[in-house]
Amino acid sequence: MNILAIGAHPDDIELGCGGMLIKAARQGHNVFMYSLTRGAASGDPKQRTAELMKSAKFIGAKNLWIDDFEDTKLNVSNELINHIEHFINRADPDLILTHSPGDVHHDHKAIASATLESGRFMANILSYEIPLTKNFTPQVYYDISDVVDEKVELINIFWSQHSKLYLKSNAIKGLSEYRALQSRLNTSINYVEAFEVHKLCLGQEFKLFKVPRESLVKYQKNTITPNGILELL
Repeated sequence: MNILAIGAHPDDIELGCGGMLIKAARQGHNVFMYSLTRGAASGDPKQRTAELMKSAKFIGAKNLWIDDFEDTKLNVSNELINHIEHFINRADPDLILTHSPGDVHHDHKAIASATLESGRFMANILSYEIPLTKNFTPQVYYDISDVVDEKVELINIFWSQHSKLYLKSNAIKGLSEYRALQSRLNTSINYVEAFEVHKLCLGQEFKLFKVPRESLVKYQKNTITPNGILELL
């Protein structure tokens, strides 16, 4: 399976679905990560980029793409949609993970909306949450009990952001415990990552359905390859 996780800033993907990505990579799935900014509004972008690269290696991602949109200035535009669509085409994902449209940060909201447009022909799109997300209505719960400590270790890679309370281990574990309790699966599951469903398609064998790539070619835009992208293989 190919999984594409999209985030606005370094540490967003890790906070929202780091546990799932760690487990997916270990099980042999292809994990792709795409960050739209380098986080300049909250620190040194070079340091934050280095932290993001280190986190991708920790996860075991097959590829990481780091774009150079201006932090805190994202809006739904043709440019944003085209960039996201380009990397959707690169990853050819079975599953896309992105921000929630109800998030409190306008960058997150813009990416959520742009991803839904960019991935209009994709079969499976879920939104993740971070500890600050509001108005989140989860429908999917994924057990990360066996890797929750590694998720905390993953978040600790972002040392430049260590003063932010929502990156503390109690915030990460607390949210995961709350979602496990809310799922009513907490008799056997202690920590989960929760997701909202935007699109979820099942095939005849009750596995995630994927639109055949050849069926998408005539619908895909001939966009110019974005410039200034950092890529970690």
